[in-house]
Amino acid sequence: MSDAKTLIIPGITDPATLACIARSRKYSQHCKAVEDALVGRCSFCSPDFEYNTPVEIPSLKYWRVQYCSPPEKFTRLHFLLIPLRHVMDSRELTVAEQLEYWAAMNILPVMFNFTYRGILSRDGDATMSSGTIRHLHIHMMVPDGTGRVESPFCKTPAEEAAGVERAIIYEKIRTGTPFESLPVLEQELVKDRMA
Repeated sequence: MSDAKTLIIPGITDPATLACIARSRKYSQHCKAVEDALVGRCSFCSPDFEYNTPVEIPSLKYWRVQYCSPPEKFTRLHFLLIPLRHVMDSRELTVAEQLEYWAAMNILPVMFNFTYRGILSRDGDATMSSGTIRHLHIHMMVPDGTGRVESPFCKTPAEEAAGVERAIIYEKIRTGTPFESLPVLEQELVKDRMA
């Protein structure tokens, strides 16, 4: 018998969508993911610019750059580079889209005055690359030098199970259970993630 818990969100039955939602690091990210999934909206194709702050780069026609919300800990800057066209795999990009991606990779360090960065691509099957959104996107992270920057490309089964456990608690809160009414152990699991 398995001790695995199951995330249940009324109106969302696709296992891949539930897996992506369960990877939300913060409560606000979880709520946004659920809201988008319930109406069948891709968060990157139809962005909420109050939640996803864009970086204005007028020369880009095929890509959008935005600040990652929420950013990874210990980053000075954390950007997402997102193709405007809905693609899930970099092999779907046109030559023009590929060239513009490399142009953006050169523009950002100049715009924001940095000479170092880490790059992580959520490419292909998001359920296998720890993705939260099923749309190709590239993370560009600039560490602040105060701690280890980690952005997982693949999580262990235990880490995935912990994400599901947090998502179940987020769902309790999202559907009306006050944080203070949760059992203390559940409060402890999410207290630093409620932003």
